[in-house]
Amino acid sequence: MPNQPPPPAQSGRILIVDDDPVVRRLLRHTLEKAGYQVLEAGDGREALELVDDEVSVVLLDLQMPIMNGQTCQQRLHQDYPSVQVIIVTIVNEVREAVEAMKRGAFEYITKPFDPEHLVELVGRAVHTNRLTDENRHLRQAMLAPWPQGPFVGGSPAAQEVIERVRKVAALHSTVMIQGESGSGKGLVARMIHNNSPRAQGPFVTVNCTALPRDLVESELFGHERGAFTGATDRRIGRVEMANGGTLFLDEIGDMPMELQPKLLTFLQERIFQRVGGNRDISVDVRVIAATHQDLFELSRQKLFREDLYFRLNVLPLMIPPLRERMGDMKELAEFTLQRIAARRKLSGYELTAAALKTLQSYHWTGNVRELENVLERASAFCEGELIDQDDLPSELAGGAEASEPESVMMTLAGLALAEVERLAIEQTLDHCEGNKAQAARILCISEKSIYNKMKRLEIKSPKPTVSMGKH
Repeated sequence: MPNQPPPPAQSGRILIVDDDPVVRRLLRHTLEKAGYQVLEAGDGREALELVDDEVSVVLLDLQMPIMNGQTCQQRLHQDYPSVQVIIVTIVNEVREAVEAMKRGAFEYITKPFDPEHLVELVGRAVHTNRLTDENRHLRQAMLAPWPQGPFVGGSPAAQEVIERVRKVAALHSTVMIQGESGSGKGLVARMIHNNSPRAQGPFVTVNCTALPRDLVESELFGHERGAFTGATDRRIGRVEMANGGTLFLDEIGDMPMELQPKLLTFLQERIFQRVGGNRDISVDVRVIAATHQDLFELSRQKLFREDLYFRLNVLPLMIPPLRERMGDMKELAEFTLQRIAARRKLSGYELTAAALKTLQSYHWTGNVRELENVLERASAFCEGELIDQDDLPSELAGGAEASEPESVMMTLAGLALAEVERLAIEQTLDHCEGNKAQAARILCISEKSIYNKMKRLEIKSPKPTVSMGKH
């Protein structure tokens, strides 16, 4: 008979606590065969020395020397509330096992045990442990202080965002947040949630860019046991975890086309099925989506479903780039430096007038995220706690000179917007000698967008300049 492949490794560790080495050996053999990592302890005191955050389930005998199961269970619930305890007992001690369940034990199993029942029971306990941990992390994230940095200040652009957040927060409709990378779209989504009737519910994020393409559906909607290779138990998806709260779909423009119909159905009905399942699951979730891409243009190019775009774009909210909020630069920079100083346990940092002028003159293609990185670097290398112009990165130098000359701006007066866009793209491509990626970065758009705009405006790529060197 050919060797069978080893079972897939299960998540979490199992701790067996029993003074009978034969029982421990039988339990260990069954669970390791099912793919679990197993630890052993002969009494409660040894168990408490072995248990850590990696342990998901404890199989606990009640009658043991040195420290009995009752005392051990109490300590486990006190120090590791997410750990699930399964009582291992004999038939004559079932009453004690039931009492242990009243004190918070997950379940009990009697000796001699059925291997299949044991594995099934442990699997459910591991799943419950994972859910308990995830809910605890969500509550901690929800109660964490809310960093308001990107919208510190009183500029009209920042105040307009705050006012629109105030209006949409009280509603239950889907929100579409658009803005450049680093402009604070995730923070605005958190603002909406924190000021909504769902503020006490979970805030669950799905980053459509970061997830592997073949795992997006499982992460979003969950899966049933056996749905695909490696799906050894049921998994709750992000949609289900967000029940009663807010689901934030970050960079929705990168959602795979093949998954968009299922997302559309969910948005219409708030009903879905787990991967490999056939049961409809209904949830009460508010959806907030965000993107740095032009979804309308993508839908025209058949790169994003048009019906999904309109379903998402119920309450649109545009986040201004940092270069349109230069009136907030002083207050925003000071706020960011205060947070940096607090992390380093320092009294604070100050900007010289020359340093502030340099910050206000720079284009900030990376927006607030880039500003935070620049100030982090400058504060690390400055003398004392005063940041001068020379402490700023060299790429910020000459930021004022890089702005558009007044004579160029005057030539745009009276032109249609399409012509202005055409001129901007053509002149930038000429400046970059036809390098579309470089031109896209200067224009603060994606490389995909510049290709789409060139096609729409029928712009031909300039021929690269050839340098005639000596031979």
